[in-house]
Amino acid sequence: MQKLSLISKLFIASIVTIGAVALVNSLVHWKSSQPVELFALLTMTVIASRLKVKLPGINGTMSVNVPFLLIVAVRLSAGESLAIAALASLVQSIPAVKSRSTLVQALFNSATITNAVAAASLAFRLASHRGLVLPLSVAGAGAAFFLANTVQVALVLWLAEGHNPFNAWRGMARLSTPYYVLSAGLAAVVCTAVQFAVWGEALALLPFMYSIYASYRLYFATPVAVPEPAAAAKPVGRASTVSAASATIK
Repeated sequence: MQKLSLISKLFIASIVTIGAVALVNSLVHWKSSQPVELFALLTMTVIASRLKVKLPGINGTMSVNVPFLLIVAVRLSAGESLAIAALASLVQSIPAVKSRSTLVQALFNSATITNAVAAASLAFRLASHRGLVLPLSVAGAGAAFFLANTVQVALVLWLAEGHNPFNAWRGMARLSTPYYVLSAGLAAVVCTAVQFAVWGEALALLPFMYSIYASYRLYFATPVAVPEPAAAAKPVGRASTVSAASATIK
């Protein structure tokens, strides 16, 4: 990470402060009616948070915990969901913390995910109050999570590293949109099944998400061969599918 400017530090501090205020406020109004479900979702989310993939051209990793974070935002209270989000994102980041700069990154990542889960929870409740069916409400929560997460990261890349914010956001969207759509679909299936006391689908998510993690890791670990143009040939202006993505996706 480059040396942060004053405006970058202020932006990061504001994101961390917003996340901390949201977390503390939700904990003050803590509600927990299903401790077994809380423990189960906490365990699965933390495990999924350790399954991380390094995407090409991106300064960071992508975890496969998004379906679990969406389930948490839908099924649990605000205090429970934000506490799980903060803890899971710290578990994802802290083992790599070796300096002050990586500690700042870990705090920013945790606050970013906490804010994204808060946005997802709010979007789900607004959609539910408007009478939308559960799958559409979960889709709205997934869209809110995606926007809150990627916009925060694109802005910090702009301020801290000078990346064009739109290009950074577009690169992240291009790589991660299919995964977010799949995550919202899985979360909708699980949340619907849980209404009928069917927890098998939720438990089955762990091996399923591990298979996605393994596929992503294998795919992005394979270098893409770029053929050299012939001496007399005119270069073809085809942009790389990942060259614009220079962001940390959590």
